[in-house]
Amino acid sequence: MKNLKYISLILIVSLLILGSCKKDSDLPPEDMGYCYFPYEPGDYLIYDVDSTYYDDFFDTTYHLSFQIKEYYESYFYDSQGRLSIRIERWYKMTDTTDWYLRDVWYSCKTPAFAERTEENIRITRLIFPVQNHSEWDGNAFNIYDSEYFEYDDMDEPYSVGSFNFDSTVTVIQDISSNLIEDIYKSEIYARNVGLVYKKYRDVTKNFVSGSIESGTDFTWTLVEYGQE
Repeated sequence: MKNLKYISLILIVSLLILGSCKKDSDLPPEDMGYCYFPYEPGDYLIYDVDSTYYDDFFDTTYHLSFQIKEYYESYFYDSQGRLSIRIERWYKMTDTTDWYLRDVWYSCKTPAFAERTEENIRITRLIFPVQNHSEWDGNAFNIYDSEYFEYDDMDEPYSVGSFNFDSTVTVIQDISSNLIEDIYKSEIYARNVGLVYKKYRDVTKNFVSGSIESGTDFTWTLVEYGQE
C-alpha cells in the first residue's frame, strides 16, 4: 500500500511538471523592446536642433539652429568582436548650405543593452527588456561618474513635429532643479524608428535673481527618417 501511494504521488508530481512546462511553452515570447533601437545599414534620421549657450565669462547668450543627419552606414566588428554599426553624422547649418560630414560614431546592440560610442565615450542608451522604472548606469563602460537612467511612459503615444507615434518610451537621464541649477536630460524612442526627441538642459542660475548665468540648453526633434 505504501508503495502504491508513493507511485501515485510520483505520477501526480510528474503530471503537474508536464502541465506547467506545456503552459510555459504556449506563452508568447517576452517583448524585449529591441525595436526601440532598430538601426540597420541604410537607415537615416534627420533632426532639427535648437540650442542656446550661456557664457558667463563674456556675459553672452548664443542661439544656434541647424540640422543633424545620422546615417547608419555599415556593419563592422568592434575591438571586442561585437557586431556594431558605423554612424556618419552630417551637419547642415542653413537651408542653403550643403551637408558636411562632422564626425563618425558607432553603436552596438547586444541582448542586454544598446550603447553608442560618441566621441570615443561609450554610453549605455537602453537596456533590455524595456520596462517602466528599470534603472541602469549610462556611464557603466566609461571613465565618468555614474549617471543613472530610468525608463518612464513605456508604450505611450507621442507626437513630435509632423509625426504621431503609437508606442514610445522615455529615458529619464537626469532631473534636478533648485535655486542655483536647472537640469533636465531625457530621450524619447519610438518602436521601429529609434530616437525621435532629445532634450538636454544643464544651466546654472543666479541665486538672487534666478536668471541663467551659464550652461547649455538644446533639443533634437525628428523631422525625417527612412532608408537610403
